[in-house]
Amino acid sequence: MEVKVKVPGSCGEFIQGYLNGENFLISSPVDIYSTAYVKKTEKHSQILINDNKQKTYLAVQKTLSYCNKEHVGLNLKIESDIPYAKGMSSSTADITAAVIATLLLFNKKVEIEFVKKIALEVEPSDATFMKGIVLFDHINGHINQYLGEIDQLPVLIFDYGGEIETLSFNARKDLATLNSQKSNYIKKALKLIKRGIKTKNYKMLGRGATISSLANQSIINKQDLKSLISILKKQSGFLGLITAHSGTIIGVILKEERFGEEIASVISANFPFLDLLFKSRLINGGYEVL
Repeated sequence: MEVKVKVPGSCGEFIQGYLNGENFLISSPVDIYSTAYVKKTEKHSQILINDNKQKTYLAVQKTLSYCNKEHVGLNLKIESDIPYAKGMSSSTADITAAVIATLLLFNKKVEIEFVKKIALEVEPSDATFMKGIVLFDHINGHINQYLGEIDQLPVLIFDYGGEIETLSFNARKDLATLNSQKSNYIKKALKLIKRGIKTKNYKMLGRGATISSLANQSIINKQDLKSLISILKKQSGFLGLITAHSGTIIGVILKEERFGEEIASVISANFPFLDLLFKSRLINGGYEVL
């Protein structure tokens, strides 16, 4: 028997910072996925997995230990549409899809608290595997608050180029100080985002995300972001801007898909260094068994 589970990636985060002294973020899931295929193999106590998936390998090892199946061999394949090291939750999607598939393979109940625990033991993680839109402590898991669900919203995802590795980013010695310095902006943004989700006021949600994006410039500066936002605010189809707070991408939230071509052309003409990766849709988080 083979078990297949998919988990979405993200377009960065609606917001990321400190809340009452704890790290937190609100992931912004999009409809691109990592899919884990897991089945038992005759190779005793070996986990056969794609190259360069060491984090997923470690998470599955921990899961097998929990299931008392350390000596069972597994064939594990990850297929992913999510760009790596861009701030799009690629590792979180790989890890959590594999952990959930492994639990189901051994007829174990999927407890989100357990999946969260395993993921955070490997590295700081996003909340894309949890249902809906979630406020989440991505470092220690102390905060885990369901905020609601959103309608699908079109989004244009652009890349500034380069790569940022999650563990290295979160090991920065100046990170705590810089997060504290932007706390007033984060409080304002969080209030707008929570209210926007609750009332399905997506202009309010987008405004909160834009505030958090600008506040994050002191941590990861994205070239001409303020000028980009000023130009986008003049476009009738623009709702707000999301940034990968620990990555290289941004997402432009649209009222409707029909505005996409015009806004993409405006960005390309004024900011030619930005690469349009693809068009996607903001969705609610959560894993799916295929």
